[in-house]
Amino acid sequence: MTETALPNNALLNFKDTEVLRLPVSFYKEAKSYLSYKDIKKIQKAYTFAFYAHQGQKRKDGSDYITHPVAVTQIMLGLKVGPDSICAALMHDVLEDCNVQKNNLSKYFGEDVANIIDGVSKLGKLDMQNKAETNANNLQKMALAMANDVRVILVKLCDRLHNMRTIEHMPRFKQIQKSKETLEVYGPLALRIGMQDLRAELEDLSFKCMHPMRAQMLENAIDSSSGGRKKIVEKIRKELKSHLKTNSIENAAVKGREKNIYSIYNKIKKKHKPFSEILDVYGFRILVDNVDDCYRALGIIHNYFAPIENKFKDYIAIPKTNGYQALHTSLLALNAFPIEVQIQTRSMWATANMGIAAHWSYKTNDGGRGPELRASKWLSGLIDLQKKSTSSIEFAEAIKKDLEPNEVYLFSPKGHVYSIKTGATPIDFAYEVHTGLGNSIIGCKVNRREAPLNVELESGQTVEIITSDYPVDADPAWLNFVVTSKARSGIRSRLRNQKNSSARKAGKLMLESELKRSGTSLEDYRGSTLKRVLDSIGVTTLNKLLTDLGSGKRTGNIVAERFYSGLQIRKEKQITDNRMVPIIDNHIEGVSVVFAKCCHPIQGDPVIAHSDTERGIVVHHQRCKQVAPYINKDPRYFSAYWEDSRKSHLYLAMLKITTENKVGVLSDIVSIFAKAGINIEQVNTKAVDQKFSEFSLEVNIESLDELKRIMSKVRSKKFTASCVRIINDK
Repeated sequence: MTETALPNNALLNFKDTEVLRLPVSFYKEAKSYLSYKDIKKIQKAYTFAFYAHQGQKRKDGSDYITHPVAVTQIMLGLKVGPDSICAALMHDVLEDCNVQKNNLSKYFGEDVANIIDGVSKLGKLDMQNKAETNANNLQKMALAMANDVRVILVKLCDRLHNMRTIEHMPRFKQIQKSKETLEVYGPLALRIGMQDLRAELEDLSFKCMHPMRAQMLENAIDSSSGGRKKIVEKIRKELKSHLKTNSIENAAVKGREKNIYSIYNKIKKKHKPFSEILDVYGFRILVDNVDDCYRALGIIHNYFAPIENKFKDYIAIPKTNGYQALHTSLLALNAFPIEVQIQTRSMWATANMGIAAHWSYKTNDGGRGPELRASKWLSGLIDLQKKSTSSIEFAEAIKKDLEPNEVYLFSPKGHVYSIKTGATPIDFAYEVHTGLGNSIIGCKVNRREAPLNVELESGQTVEIITSDYPVDADPAWLNFVVTSKARSGIRSRLRNQKNSSARKAGKLMLESELKRSGTSLEDYRGSTLKRVLDSIGVTTLNKLLTDLGSGKRTGNIVAERFYSGLQIRKEKQITDNRMVPIIDNHIEGVSVVFAKCCHPIQGDPVIAHSDTERGIVVHHQRCKQVAPYINKDPRYFSAYWEDSRKSHLYLAMLKITTENKVGVLSDIVSIFAKAGINIEQVNTKAVDQKFSEFSLEVNIESLDELKRIMSKVRSKKFTASCVRIINDK
């Protein structure tokens, strides 16, 4: 919120002046947990920031230095280390002042300079495309976080103070910043475990975007608070008394407030009335150790009636952001539903300060587990960025990953994995290991085979079935996976598959062209091949073959260059008698796609062609789609079926006309069922009063099998005709 950014000689003033005293409240907070040496370094950073921002004003007219001081006060509340405090004080000096990074390194060390540099880079990109600008900023922020999480701590505190003083900005900016805070910064604070900071960010954004709604909610809460306070206090004392009677004397019991945005969201998403949401009373019990957590749970369950299916153990299975607690819902005073969270004091500190907690809270009931969980997620951002083709794709993946709901799943060996709600076995496979996701061909859920698109539920054991050989990813998987890791892994494989298929198809096309003149690719090696590639304008043979297969180059024109390379004249032939075999649905190692316009099946006369998007596509020779190109386009070539090592199913379309009478459809279905042939789809329509028409899609292994079943249908007295449809469009 800088009004002016005046160039100044901050370094000269800094070197010539003694260090300034810290503001009193600032000094007291720092002194409570930092050493004298640390405070001296912070004092030096404050002096540097003071002179760097001298003459600069904020939108409200105050000296700009008040902003970094306010941001640092928030950081001090998190009890972070001295380098983070110094970085918070100077977080804007690179962006707004005449200061170089090397000078920061010289006076305050590499760590401080790198944090400030990371924060400064987040907002520097300027592009015409607003969506791309936002995506690039989010990408930069995510990668800066992955390198040093302290960058995002400073950024979150900077955003919090800006939201606290947002009324001085133009209204359109207020809306823009509030939306961004709700979409990115709030979920991000939750992801790294900073619950209190997240709640305030969300409330401030909500109040800014919807001031009337926020005011109505606050008024409703205030009007009902009188009676509520008495009930909350009565239940609190009763909980405390029961715990003390059962030898948990050091327990703290507190009433737990819901933030306004959380109440608004529940009203909006769950369609519950305000009174129903407000009437659920929340309590937090804090104890010294994990053993006391479970003892406290048993005690309160003895005195209050638990509500069925309302217990969750986040101590045994923590959330991905490190949050740990026991959650239970009970009926107190015979009528009032209450929610109780039971935690150790260190778990509570972690829930409030997230990854910042390990600086201030030394404990042996969790150690640095929450920080390591967050760090694991952050380190995964770098891998995600490598697999994303654009900053917008990366930004969308991050936003999806920030959604908080999770399910907890077990591997066959008993390892626990937390993963986003709605996850499928493919998401689970990629969560365990990228290699597992890349080789998945099936799965078992609770020891029973399940489809790959099944939505997993907490507590299930998931076993991934893999292939020993490379398998292709299915583009349809993108329709149901929910995690960014799975989505980026599948997209990366599809891109590689496309290039690989194009390369193989290109080789097939070029070999087909060269064989017209009795040569092959094997005849082109060393300097001969290099001379041909240079004349075409490509650096490698693989690049040429990929271009051919993807339709960027024409086979016969490329072949002319190859002929010239060996001084062989191409014989002008319109037709090519060479036919290529289809073996197990592959042509020379390339997986083929069967055209949906004509539905070819094994045994049909067929034509194949190279398609830019789909690789090699096989059509029936009578297909109307390919008729204009046969013998004219070099990408089209004849193919034939060789005996397969295993059976395959193909889709065939049949039209059966019968007498219009009761039971005919049942009789037709019975014919196919007895033959072991599956009917995928059937449509009926009345031709006239005497005849009906049935259109069937059936799974057939070969042309011979199709002929046999059609003969059986025709043999029935009620059948007027039975024909196969080659082109249904």
